[in-house]
Amino acid sequence: MGEWALSSDRLRTPLFNVKKGSEELQPISWDSAFLIFRDALRGVQRDFGTDKVLVFEFAGTRGIINRFFPYRFFNKVNASFVKHNLCDAGGDEALKDVYGTSVGLSPEDVEGSNLVVYWGMNPVKTNLHGYSFFKRRGFEIGVVDVRKSETARNANYFLKISPSSDLHLALLLSKILVEKGLYAEDFVLKNSIGFDAFRDYLKGLSFSTLTDRCGVTYEEAENFARVFFERKGIIHIGYGFQRSQDGPMAVAMISYLPFLVGHLPGFIYNMDVGLDKEYVKGSHLRSCENNFIYQSDLAEAIENGDVKFLFIYNANPLVTNPNVNRLKRAILNNNVFVVTHDLFLTDTALYSDIVFPAKSFFEYFDIVDSYYHQYVGINEKVFEGWGMSNYELVRKLANYFGYSDPELQEDERNIAKEVLKPVDINIDQLSKKGYLKVERKFQIGTPSGKVEFVSRRRKKRNIPDFPDISLERIELKQERFPLRLLSLTCDKTITSQYSNTLGEVDARVFINPKDAETRGLVEGERVNVFNDKGSIFTTVHIDDSLPQGSVVMFKAFWPSITGFTVNELTDDHTVKEFGSQAAYHDTYVEVMKVP
Repeated sequence: MGEWALSSDRLRTPLFNVKKGSEELQPISWDSAFLIFRDALRGVQRDFGTDKVLVFEFAGTRGIINRFFPYRFFNKVNASFVKHNLCDAGGDEALKDVYGTSVGLSPEDVEGSNLVVYWGMNPVKTNLHGYSFFKRRGFEIGVVDVRKSETARNANYFLKISPSSDLHLALLLSKILVEKGLYAEDFVLKNSIGFDAFRDYLKGLSFSTLTDRCGVTYEEAENFARVFFERKGIIHIGYGFQRSQDGPMAVAMISYLPFLVGHLPGFIYNMDVGLDKEYVKGSHLRSCENNFIYQSDLAEAIENGDVKFLFIYNANPLVTNPNVNRLKRAILNNNVFVVTHDLFLTDTALYSDIVFPAKSFFEYFDIVDSYYHQYVGINEKVFEGWGMSNYELVRKLANYFGYSDPELQEDERNIAKEVLKPVDINIDQLSKKGYLKVERKFQIGTPSGKVEFVSRRRKKRNIPDFPDISLERIELKQERFPLRLLSLTCDKTITSQYSNTLGEVDARVFINPKDAETRGLVEGERVNVFNDKGSIFTTVHIDDSLPQGSVVMFKAFWPSITGFTVNELTDDHTVKEFGSQAAYHDTYVEVMKVP
């Protein structure tokens, strides 16, 4: 981490881009950069309208002030914002349909169980603290995944499934639990509505169809279901697998499993302890209704003229967005002014007109929360560093625009006090301890006040409560692109963060031995991974842990360093009925040896 924060590649001064997409960036003064920013934004407001200014951001370091304080300035100018649909929007919607909330268990609140199932997760690499927490408490570990990951290799129970068959396995396990009487019937009937309809639906499903679809034998599924019932298992639901057409509904069906064995809730997915993040955003500064654009629709919005000024922070969309070649073309071929605030010269920065140097989280104050647990932490400055934090930058911008609203200059510790008020945490106590726990009980948020197998919320969106698995999905693959591409998280990065300081990356394509043999591929040789969106040249690794018909590549390496990002190939369609969830894993490719 020190190599990253103290890297000699850190940006020290603002940059002006002579030619987007090149490395012809010239250092300029802060004053010049602010003036160019001001004149460009005002020009877009005058010529195109203020809604053509778009703010593109994401969670960053989970620092609440530095994530949301920039909203105040851009609310003042009536800018548009992104809706977040790249990560977990689909599962979030699916869980709200069932429970009225996507906030589930805190790991410390698990009771009456000694089995945790990691579904579509590899916590040995991505959630080591949580994994170790359960191991120390003597929990058995179950894993559901498409490959034998590091976690699966050491698990007590492992089900290897076909890609995007999570829905079918969840239904298979539910059918076994219900029809074998391996469920808490009185508990379920008391705490839910629509269970009879769900039970009838399961009766109509064929065991053979479900096992064929998910690639798990009936015996394997029954053994797993029995253990799950006997141990009263809970499930930590991963985010990755929901990024496909059936993924969001799979999240809903998976969440029923721990409920069936007597937990409410029995899933770990998201956490929100109730901090006042809306206070930080300053929405009252707007003088017109807000406009939103989905993250994955950025290229289309630019092509359609809906974005003429783009401000990017806490994000690297030219690496992480799907179909990034389309996004690059959109930026180069349309009259859009791009500003990026980052620590490094990312690929997004290379396609920007102005680049502002940012500070790392070692260099500013903030309040942080977690996706996973109920603790709130304080982030104190360690050293001065370079550049400006998001908080500092927009305060300066407000001055250059002549805005006198006190909210645009509010002291960060005063903001922190307001953020902490709803959870009754004193800022001085937090500063002294470093972190404090917020005790917050799970609350059902459905209209019925119960778990909904028949969901009123789904009905409003015209979504059937139970999927018709007899209907084959229209496959996105073509005869010339038969391999499903799964883009997984690298164990040394957080999406694209830290890619530039790794020193080395695993940029290979992983392929099943039978698929390799069919194509005449041998270990380590040079190959071309391609589809109609792009082409990647890399080396091949033959991996017998992968299912046939699929290939794996790690996501979010920087093209400016590695030569490519897997998102040059990923599809940019979305699951519109579930928060327009980006469906990265509905991508198909072919792999050929390079002559």
